[in-house]
Amino acid sequence: MSAYGWMLAPLLIGFISLWINWILGRQVLERGVIFIDLAMAQMAAVGMLAMELWWPQYSSSLWWKMLAASVVTFSMAGLLCFFEGRIKTHLEAFIGLFYVLAACAAMLLVAQQPHGKESIESLLNGRLLWAQWQDVIPVLVIALATLIVVRYRSCWLQGKAFYFLFAVAIPPLVINLGVYLEFASLIIPALAVCYLPWQRKTAAGLAIGYIAMMAGFAASLYWDWPIGPAVVFAMILCAAVMVFGAQARVLRQ
Repeated sequence: MSAYGWMLAPLLIGFISLWINWILGRQVLERGVIFIDLAMAQMAAVGMLAMELWWPQYSSSLWWKMLAASVVTFSMAGLLCFFEGRIKTHLEAFIGLFYVLAACAAMLLVAQQPHGKESIESLLNGRLLWAQWQDVIPVLVIALATLIVVRYRSCWLQGKAFYFLFAVAIPPLVINLGVYLEFASLIIPALAVCYLPWQRKTAAGLAIGYIAMMAGFAASLYWDWPIGPAVVFAMILCAAVMVFGAQARVLRQ
């Protein structure tokens, strides 16, 4: 326990985040707005980078980082609500433009920081392996809010309120998981189960995420890999094995 007790908080955050992303990911695929996660995550990164550049005295505070990120993600959610009813057929293209704009803004902000390279690497790869117990709180709050929405206000997932729920969830998830792992956690399990001939798709999707999370942690510790890319590769491998295995079993029958 003393040797590996520090891993409990990172694993808990990882498992809770996977459940949140499972709920959101199915809606993303259903709506056909795949780039929304990358765009929102990159926007959140811009908010945090801007705060580090212009208000460095608050850069060590998790809550101030989430506030800065939330201001930007909520602004994007408002724009998406405005555009959805007007440019429905090209909404995905506009979301892609938001991503490019945010990525360029991040590069410009990083260029003005003495430690900008380290900041952007942390936001892309994540800091999940070094998460502390205080980092669990915002992720747990988002999970409880998502559970309440699913249980009592499921219509919010179908309407424009979904964008604001997404905007609330993204900042703490990006801070811990990083942009790469956040996108993978949102898309890979939800996409993989679309090709599984099973009824229990929720169990299968979460199994892909949880197995990959533990495998990625093990690979990161053993080979000293960045935690985000390690889990992403593990998740892709796990999803591929499950999908191809299930399809092969169907063909044999």
